[in-house]
Amino acid sequence: MSGTARLGRQSSETPVLRSLPVPDPTPIGPIAAEARTGPLPGVTVALPVLDEAAHIDCCLRSVLSQTYPRIVEILVVDGGSVDATREIASRFPGVRVLENPGRRQSAGLNVALREARGDVLVRVDGRTTVAPDYVDRCVSALTQTGAALVGGPIEPDGTTWIERSVGAALTSTLGAGPARFRNTKAAADWTDIVYLGAARVDVLRRLGGYDEEFSTNEDGELLYRLSREGGVWFDPTIRSTYRPRGSFLTFMRQYFTYGIGRAATVRKYPASLRPRQLAAPLLVLGLLSPWRRKVALAYLAVVVSAAGAETREDPAAGAGMAVALPVMHLSWGVGFLVGWLRSLRPSRTE
Repeated sequence: MSGTARLGRQSSETPVLRSLPVPDPTPIGPIAAEARTGPLPGVTVALPVLDEAAHIDCCLRSVLSQTYPRIVEILVVDGGSVDATREIASRFPGVRVLENPGRRQSAGLNVALREARGDVLVRVDGRTTVAPDYVDRCVSALTQTGAALVGGPIEPDGTTWIERSVGAALTSTLGAGPARFRNTKAAADWTDIVYLGAARVDVLRRLGGYDEEFSTNEDGELLYRLSREGGVWFDPTIRSTYRPRGSFLTFMRQYFTYGIGRAATVRKYPASLRPRQLAAPLLVLGLLSPWRRKVALAYLAVVVSAAGAETREDPAAGAGMAVALPVMHLSWGVGFLVGWLRSLRPSRTE
């Protein structure tokens, strides 16, 4: 692919996934700063937000506490917040608040990409608090691995029992499966998905940025395209914490839309489908089948077992996890099936 694509519009050409060697496990981040050669790349930190007044103060404080010396700008791209998100963000020095008329995260990230003055774009979520060396380790990983995008694990940090329950579901074996980015103890390696991530601005612009047709899973769609531009590298030392949803209803809505987004990506790139992503849709279909009683009992037994294991660590979270897991699986599975059916409609008129 040559030239620079128009931001927000991408080709449906299927990327070719490559098998890349694992780099030597040399230390990265501030502890390896003396090994760097040449000028440090400038970094643009981008936060696409919508109604994040409850979390953005902690998020921006963590961004402003970074050890990396060349953060050239922090862009908060607001999708039309009706709370105090914009006002809180504008109080921080070095923060520029931009409008996102498209409202979607994909559109907001493209606004940041168009405005970026840095060499590297580091994405941060409004509900996330990043470690002090987060940007430093992102830049070091990009430099040392040659990856197109790097990122770390998702580490839920709930305070209420529902947030802890949702966090436990997100990182449990039953909830996460073999997904590397949901395991903070996983080893560094090439992967298909990371949490948030950092990439070179010129690469993102050349690829056309994020696909604005995607209301969710815009990161997954981009990651699949980046797989032929150097690959995606997972580094467990790129640390951050994430505040999970505070109610089962908002958690359900979140994962329903995630399922819709994943279906759209699979429709565009069939080879992007992973076996683990079929589990939730098959569960939903099983519960609608003549064998639904057996399916329900078997699933309930597995959920109770997983929740029981969590109860030994956190009794409240373990009890809530017995609710969070079905909410997560069923909403994602229904969303995937709904998204798949929706994606079939345009083809009938072509």
